[in-house]
Amino acid sequence: MGFSFLIALTETIVVCSSVAAGGPIQSIHEIVSQLRQFKEIPGHEVDVPATVAKNLTNLKHALRDLIVEVVGPPNTVETDPSILAARAVDLLAREDIPVGDECGGFGAIEGINFQRPQTYPDWLISTTSLSIPYGSDVSLYLFEKEGTSWKHALTLESNGYKTIHDAQGWLEYRVAPPIPSTKPYLVTTEVSPNVVSVWQALRLSVLRVGEKPEAPVVLATRTLGYCLDEPYYLSVRASGFGLIYLGSSVNPELAGWRGVHYLEYAVSNKNATIVRDFAVDPFDLIQNWVGENWTVASRRVSPPARDSFHEWHQRFQKSRWACGLGQIHLGRQLEGDYEQLLAEAGCEEGDDESQSAHVLLEPGRSGFQIASISGKESEFGDKAGGYTVYSAGQAGLTDPLPLTIVQPKLPENIRASVTTPVKLRLSIVVEEDGSIGSVCNIDWPKDQLRIVMPAIQAVRQWRYKPGMKDGKPVKVALDIEAVFER
Repeated sequence: MGFSFLIALTETIVVCSSVAAGGPIQSIHEIVSQLRQFKEIPGHEVDVPATVAKNLTNLKHALRDLIVEVVGPPNTVETDPSILAARAVDLLAREDIPVGDECGGFGAIEGINFQRPQTYPDWLISTTSLSIPYGSDVSLYLFEKEGTSWKHALTLESNGYKTIHDAQGWLEYRVAPPIPSTKPYLVTTEVSPNVVSVWQALRLSVLRVGEKPEAPVVLATRTLGYCLDEPYYLSVRASGFGLIYLGSSVNPELAGWRGVHYLEYAVSNKNATIVRDFAVDPFDLIQNWVGENWTVASRRVSPPARDSFHEWHQRFQKSRWACGLGQIHLGRQLEGDYEQLLAEAGCEEGDDESQSAHVLLEPGRSGFQIASISGKESEFGDKAGGYTVYSAGQAGLTDPLPLTIVQPKLPENIRASVTTPVKLRLSIVVEEDGSIGSVCNIDWPKDQLRIVMPAIQAVRQWRYKPGMKDGKPVKVALDIEAVFER
């Protein structure tokens, strides 16, 4: 371990001396200093001053130029991506420009990452993350293998925006497996920063490398309604991809309703076409299925499982089952090289919480169909890739206990106008290590929308003694109340 670290450190020092001290490094230092003067957005809380927008663009371009210098020299193709990232960070540190700073406001460089996609190692992808109020602004730079070094081939940035909603927020990407003699396509998803709502925009893009880095070939774009911090999954193949997510296209005042959405594209060299697009409330699907005669109901299940589901169908009809008490969760399972996208819904029999059914849904040709039903949650969790969240109060479960509670603070511009205690109910998931996973609001205060994000940001700092089941820590969903400081 020590010997490997010494080699990496030596390579970093050698390359640092080959990059000019001026150029992008000097401009980065100047731009960061100017941006850090803006700790908060002046005026309206989502507006971005023109000077700040210009400096953010300049900072992205200076970081891009730095990355090009780091990956451009000969023989960098064989260099581990983590070493390339260390080189970039070291160059910035030598000029007292920290990376990994999470001070908030504008201009902090939160991270610089490099990755060679397993599906196509002839690409190198670098992402940079800059801090902005209420979120991050992520940029992506793609490089293609050219001899023994990397050539800049694609840039994905959001520049010159007037409000933080238009920043390129929490960005993720997937590279499709290539078809022979054809380069792969790139799918990106990013969640727009938003100060007043957990209902945000999930923006989807399908791209190919173009003739110039700044002009990628855009095969498709789409903006979807999405609940902050909820899971979503992509399954990418050479010929197309699927996306499953929890979202809503309804008025945000109905934010308590979460449906499962599925979107599938077929991708060719020149375009990406929607081939399936549907949504369902899983609990409605199950209840409607129970109310149908078996001849009709059997058509809603996967053909290999129809005989075993007949017994469950009869059991649901004979007993008083409620299929709306649990939460909806997403997962995926591997079938060969293909990731099958799945949704989970839970049912309970009468008031006996120990009698439960866990229903697995999968996308069919024209809508969701039932893939499996199990009375044992552990079996279901294994099939869904281990993504199982228990509801607080379930039989056999020890609920999480709070260890650290951080009270949110009221924004200064509304503090004086508030005369009564302010509370907000939230639904959270406590992870196996006691940290906070997803956070969604239950209340939707029409006259105090600005308190939603401060509450979420404070609750994310909470820590719990994790919930336990069968002697092991598990994910647990529970409702909490955030009480604001005056």
